[in-house]
Amino acid sequence: MNTKKIGLVGCCAIVAGNMMGSGISMLPANLAVIGSITILSWVLSIIGALGLAYVFAKLGAIDPEEGGPVAYAMEVSPILGSQSQIVYFLCQLDW
Repeated sequence: MNTKKIGLVGCCAIVAGNMMGSGISMLPANLAVIGSITILSWVLSIIGALGLAYVFAKLGAIDPEEGGPVAYAMEVSPILGSQSQIVYFLCQLDW
């Protein structure tokens, strides 16, 4: 019996593709109606994304704790961790 199942790598690729499809990679298409100022907003969002990547890379090197942004916020304050977890969850909902 040959059951075809998706593996861990395939599952991660699907999730990453969905996240990118709704984020930065769709930015030019969403902002194309505005005009040439779109290039500036695209550059600013690339700088922001690279800045976030740098911050999380540094945090991961300093304190390699599981949990991502919620775990780092929990170290600052349990209230901040709870709030960031709730906001992160609400942002993932498809209203």
